[in-house]
Amino acid sequence: MRSRFSSSAAAAVVLAAALAGCGGGGRPSAFPDPSGPLDFTGHVVAHTSTNRLERVSFRGVGGKRVEGLLAVSRRPGLHPAVVFLTGSGGLMTDLASSAIDFANRGGVALTIQQPSAATTWTPFVENVRRALDLLVARSDVDPKRLGIAGLSLGAETAAIVAGVDPRPRAIALMSCRGRGAVSHYLQYARGDSFYVQNGDLDLVVPRPQLLLTIRAIRALHEPLRVKWYPDDHLLEPAAYTSQVDWLRHELN
Repeated sequence: MRSRFSSSAAAAVVLAAALAGCGGGGRPSAFPDPSGPLDFTGHVVAHTSTNRLERVSFRGVGGKRVEGLLAVSRRPGLHPAVVFLTGSGGLMTDLASSAIDFANRGGVALTIQQPSAATTWTPFVENVRRALDLLVARSDVDPKRLGIAGLSLGAETAAIVAGVDPRPRAIALMSCRGRGAVSHYLQYARGDSFYVQNGDLDLVVPRPQLLLTIRAIRALHEPLRVKWYPDDHLLEPAAYTSQVDWLRHELN
């Protein structure tokens, strides 16, 4: 599901049914640590006095190329970095506004294009871990200040990555369905803090499923910030600004 910042209509509501139960009975080792050369490529597509936006690509799961947009602060020094993940059927451009906003505030942000169809969590999770590898390899990124932010399916992916990769410190989840894989892997998450944002009028993810995510985090992790909006699944623009504000604060 794409964000409100997408220029096109919202895409598919949910992933293939086979994906729904994937990973629920596994362990973090179900997602082996990806390795191999990233073969990074990138070129500048826009720049301002505060940021530079690049179109990039790197090798993801199975050696397949992953396309992305990288927003980089023009401030000197080491910066915090965040991977932003859109929802089912979304485009890497959908959360470009959040990535640019984060860069304008002194960070580095990457949005990636995930597969449009998959039957397991593996490509989603491992592509994000490769994206984290890319950020850590940069000379302008502080590897101790990493975060992940996701919307809908992207939020579920972020929650699972938090349980299999110890590097992200701040995890921001929008409209996150608390299905089995999410609840299972959240118990392994090592992130310092979580921010969960939901809509009271969400017609895509039932409220009990939204509450499952909150309960899974609250049972094991603190601090946890939760905010509800009088809105639907995609949430209002203010929610995206609030998410960037929170990430900037948590990653200092």
